[in-house]
Amino acid sequence: MKEEIAKNDYYEMYVDENKNRYYSKLKGFWQKASEVPNYIDDNKKALDRLSPGFTLLVDNIDVKPPAQECMDLHVKAVEMCNKAGIGETALIVNQMIVKFAGGRALREGGIEEKSRQFNDPKEAEDWLDGKNV
Repeated sequence: MKEEIAKNDYYEMYVDENKNRYYSKLKGFWQKASEVPNYIDDNKKALDRLSPGFTLLVDNIDVKPPAQECMDLHVKAVEMCNKAGIGETALIVNQMIVKFAGGRALREGGIEEKSRQFNDPKEAEDWLDGKNV
């Protein structure tokens, strides 16, 4: 069962300890880091609830490509996931420009090889659950 870690106008974070899964939904246009002052701390709270090998599902359907200082925050969050022992990552995107930005964060954060991008949330969840997609 998903438990809420954080929810605001820019992001939602949930964990499902039974699945050892982290759910992140990014929203809107992240223009300044000051708009998301708790993002890194909230990311740490989510990671503290999970075990190495956890999976990550990132929903980027409602987000715009971020400004550079916010992109740096995304990369830092991905690096934190990598250090915490992340397993596979499913990234849900429906805009090409967001796909490139998400791919960059995964690459710079060191987890691109463990990641796959999807258009459909159910396919992303099924892939993380080990179903053939």
